[in-house]
Amino acid sequence: MYIIYIVHEVLTNGCEWFNIESGKVIMEILSLFYKQYIYFGPIFVFVLALSKLVSKQRLRINFFYSLSYLFMGLGMLQVVSYSMKPYPGYWYVSHLLIPFTFGTPLFLYLRFRFLIQGISIRIHPVIPVVFSVITLFIFAGPFLGGELSFVREHAELRPLLDQFFMNLPVYYKIVHLINFSGKVILCAGLLTLLLKTIYPWQDSDKEMSMQSRIAYIFTIMMFLTSALGFTGDIVSFEFSKASIAMVNTVTLCVFLASQYDPGYYAIFKHLRQKKKYAVSKVKGIDVMSVIEQLSMLMNENRLYLEEKLSIKDVAEMLDINHQQLSEILNRELGKSFSSYVNDFKISEARNLLVNEPELPVIRIAMSVGFNSVRTFNRVFAKSTGVTPVEYRNRHLKKKL
Repeated sequence: MYIIYIVHEVLTNGCEWFNIESGKVIMEILSLFYKQYIYFGPIFVFVLALSKLVSKQRLRINFFYSLSYLFMGLGMLQVVSYSMKPYPGYWYVSHLLIPFTFGTPLFLYLRFRFLIQGISIRIHPVIPVVFSVITLFIFAGPFLGGELSFVREHAELRPLLDQFFMNLPVYYKIVHLINFSGKVILCAGLLTLLLKTIYPWQDSDKEMSMQSRIAYIFTIMMFLTSALGFTGDIVSFEFSKASIAMVNTVTLCVFLASQYDPGYYAIFKHLRQKKKYAVSKVKGIDVMSVIEQLSMLMNENRLYLEEKLSIKDVAEMLDINHQQLSEILNRELGKSFSSYVNDFKISEARNLLVNEPELPVIRIAMSVGFNSVRTFNRVFAKSTGVTPVEYRNRHLKKKL
């Protein structure tokens, strides 16, 4: 009927009317699409969380991704609730889901750090305690009475510069600041990660750096998204809506990247390894004897100090081929050859950093067999969770 009306008006009033009305129609369609795209985000993220949870492979990383996507989806739903006001009682949801908005930055930071640096995902014991305290504080709201009663006038989230914010009771001001602090933490965490991990763009290891660079680009996009959310909580929720739309775009890009190369998520690494060694090449070999000989070469001969040490060279010393050595290391020790050798290098470097405090980091890197201080910093951080300088400073303080 609307189309018939437009045709009638065009025939009656000419093209001038059509240009005006068609412009309005296009804007209405774009506005509708924009809103639906924002609503789509949390649903898509919940589906991603479920897809990781139902995976056949019960890998720890799968459960982490599932939990992180669950927090992310609930955090997005919270932002959608207070910025779009799409249903009755939205202010209940936006209030009660604040802990998930606060917890999301931790999971995003750990996820992107894992993808860029390969550092193991560990959650400090203090984090669950802080999350529990914030959850109890937020959930106390509905049970407050008197002047702090849980009504829309108090509980509805507003931008911090909104004139109504200053008139809120202290409890609800704190609630607003907790909600805002989640965006601050996310911005600060991602910016710190970006500044500390600029090396993928200069790393010579193309196979490893490509995945890191893709993750780095997504981290930049997520930082810009968090900056929009940060601005929205201060000035206007229009920025918050834009941040959700941008999160959707980044998440879709990550999903498509994972479909193109499952290695991006590092979830299927174990599957590829399993397939690679479906037909064993070590039948008839005394595997434990090989491991013992290899350990002796590393500990007594300090073979790991050789800068250009290759798996083929070591395999020849053990009287096996490099494919057999690779299978033994992966199956028995769960490590690649480079990881195995790097463990010895890092162990040696840790001793030098503490016992030779005057020795420059670059000298230590070269002395333990690294040809680049950037590579040394990356491998050291992946192994210990801190940079060589931070490791040295921490242990020197303990000695004082």
